Amino acid sequence: MQKAIGVLNLVCCVLNTVQIDNPCSITVHKTMFYRRIKTRVEQENWFAVAIDFFIVVFGIFAGFQLTEWNADRNDRLAEVTILERLIDEYQENLELLAADRDISESAVTGTAYLLSLIAPKPDPNISDENIALPLVNCLTNPKFIPALGVTNSHMASGDIKLIQSAEIQSRLSQWQAQAQVLIEWEDIERMHGEELILGFTYDYLAWPNIDQYLGQFSVHDSPSKLTSEFQDLFSSKRFEGLLSNRVYNIRASIERIVALEADTQALIELLRYRLQEIR
Repeated sequence: MQKAIGVLNLVCCVLNTVQIDNPCSITVHKTMFYRRIKTRVEQENWFAVAIDFFIVVFGIFAGFQLTEWNADRNDRLAEVTILERLIDEYQENLELLAADRDISESAVTGTAYLLSLIAPKPDPNISDENIALPLVNCLTNPKFIPALGVTNSHMASGDIKLIQSAEIQSRLSQWQAQAQVLIEWEDIERMHGEELILGFTYDYLAWPNIDQYLGQFSVHDSPSKLTSEFQDLFSSKRFEGLLSNRVYNIRASIERIVALEADTQALIELLRYRLQEIR
């Protein structure tokens, strides 16, 4: 009898310490089960007691497994949503980088053209419309502002950890660091462009004429204003050096943009691969 009481107390202890509350709404009716176990213990029907005890343990285990499975399923659904949003965001960044590269390439073309005009004596056949647009392109600097709203939001909330890929999490951090390098480089180049080239041309150039001739390239009967103002400038070795330096710096910016484009495309492919894995 002492042994029976010990078994009964063990079963009751298990029942009192476990509460099952899973998505299937499983409820353990402790009182009914206790009475049934008590009766079988009193009858010393140990086989039935063992079966009932096994059922309890199995039910508890199954409940835990169902809860864990449901939590994992919810995490995977959340991961799918995060991956889809990240793919859209970095596709947008690809477009922003492409626009950034176009501006930089136009700046190189415009600067290279102005550089080709450097000569002891300016070409008398050069018209204002030949100079105005390349000059504007030369002095136009891209400003990359990455789309990182989704990335930053999930990183701040910790949801980024739901992505079960250490490589993706690492790539996301690396991408932001690389984007920051490009942003800082463009800021420096913008400052140099304004201080070195734009500042140096103030003595020679009436800026309203640029806007005027950009919209009125058809004016041919008036004296060339921009060209005359650039006569001394185009024979300046200092200006030649500034233009050469600008071409070099802008090309370096383009190399950084192209590298970041490649990394962005690789990140998108990695996100898509992970998305296919869990679908």
